[in-house]
Amino acid sequence: MTLACATVLLLAATAAAASQQQAVEIRLKVEFGEDIGQNFGTLFETRSRDNAFVFGAGFLGVYNTHYREDRHTVHFFVRPTANGPAHTIEPLPRPSELAGAYLFSHDGRVYATGPEMRVWSDAESRWLEDEPAPGGRMRVGNDQVVFHESRVECNGIVVLDAPEQGAYNRFYYAQGHLFFYHTYWAGQPGYRPYASDAEGFTKLYACPWRPADGTSVDLDQAVVKTLPFVGETPFAYGQLRDDVLTCSNIGGLYVFNGEHWRTIVEGELETSYQIYSMVNFDNRLLMGQYPTGELFEFDGETVTRLEGWPPPMPGVSGSAREAQSTTLYGGELYTGVWPWGELWRYHPDTKQWTFAQRMFTHPRATDETVHPYERECAALGIVANLWGQRVTSLVVDGPSLFVSTSAKSPTAWEPRFDFLTDDLWKEYGAVHRLTTPGHASANLDWTSGPTVLSFAVSADGLEIKQDGKLLARTELRGDAARAAQSARELEDPVWGNGIYGPFGGLSIEGEKAIAPSN
Repeated sequence: MTLACATVLLLAATAAAASQQQAVEIRLKVEFGEDIGQNFGTLFETRSRDNAFVFGAGFLGVYNTHYREDRHTVHFFVRPTANGPAHTIEPLPRPSELAGAYLFSHDGRVYATGPEMRVWSDAESRWLEDEPAPGGRMRVGNDQVVFHESRVECNGIVVLDAPEQGAYNRFYYAQGHLFFYHTYWAGQPGYRPYASDAEGFTKLYACPWRPADGTSVDLDQAVVKTLPFVGETPFAYGQLRDDVLTCSNIGGLYVFNGEHWRTIVEGELETSYQIYSMVNFDNRLLMGQYPTGELFEFDGETVTRLEGWPPPMPGVSGSAREAQSTTLYGGELYTGVWPWGELWRYHPDTKQWTFAQRMFTHPRATDETVHPYERECAALGIVANLWGQRVTSLVVDGPSLFVSTSAKSPTAWEPRFDFLTDDLWKEYGAVHRLTTPGHASANLDWTSGPTVLSFAVSADGLEIKQDGKLLARTELRGDAARAAQSARELEDPVWGNGIYGPFGGLSIEGEKAIAPSN
């Protein structure tokens, strides 16, 4: 990939009118070059000389349970170094009458899936009907790629059709390759070791393909790995530098380096090891795991368990926990954990995990059972963890974080579940908007040529502009309102490296010039 250097100019200037507050503007002239599905990573990160605040901007590399977050949304944060600011939270209308919701972002909008697709309208404060895309959608450059069941469309044209045998599932596009699993059950149910193609198989594909070429996916060019077990399927994908990772529900962790596949963790039918989320954080890839409920780190060669990342909520069992969702918001790392609907946040400066809140008000937390409502489920003769509590999605939109919940699956409530009244079961499938001061985000107008991005901090807000056009503005309040004062004196910025991971291009060169204050 060819990517011209980004020329970066940091300007700090007083406002023209004496009545206006001094603003600090960080301005970047960027040329992204060809979009091949890579993570674009960090633009810059710096901190005030009084060490009170960290300022940064970049692009998320996040995949949460089947859905990838929008790669063209740029995020700008101001983070106090002492501790994270307090958050507010508001419930939004439910996207469906099921006891579960999964969200993803695309083109600067938030979508909810199943049983029908819905898109959130801020102007109308409700979910609107949208055309179905069960596997999600993504923008690659200016091309629109949509993942259906067993087929892929690009700009409305089918570029990969369903196979004659079996089905394709869980598509992912990265590093110039289309990834997916191909499973053929051969009329036999149940997971089992692979014996022969005639008796059933699951194959993992990496197909070289460029949407901009206007051609179909050529399966003859694919690098294919036959997996050890029939029926393997992933919950998450991720990238670390040039590597693309996927982990199956049988625990096989597979890495593609652009030329061949290799196995990092061997799957086992009798041992639970599942990865539900992947997030780029600094120069590493973190993975949300079951059954520890903790994050694991991939360094390019090995996987390491990060014990206590995050810890269990006090008063609940430490067994059968799942870190299902992750993201970066307000300069902090957030993680949602099953089965007690926990939301945690990690502060990179204090290096401490803070319990944000539980996303359910019921039942009372206990370590006498592993999951909520186990006894009630046992009395009905149903699976014990059916009414466990998931934090399914963490989607950053504008100044806020969308948080969704679910039971074990997005099931329909029935009268036999009378231990869950309307006001209780409807906490499953709920969507909340969580907001802390100090975050702004906006979807960029894609261009492969030069574009100027600017990030301004003033006493009353944050702003993002592209080529002089205002894309986003959010207010600063509380302690975060002091950020503009601290920003007048900044340390030398780190260009292209920070919490969003390395910049996805060749280089960033910058210089800093700070005008004196009035």
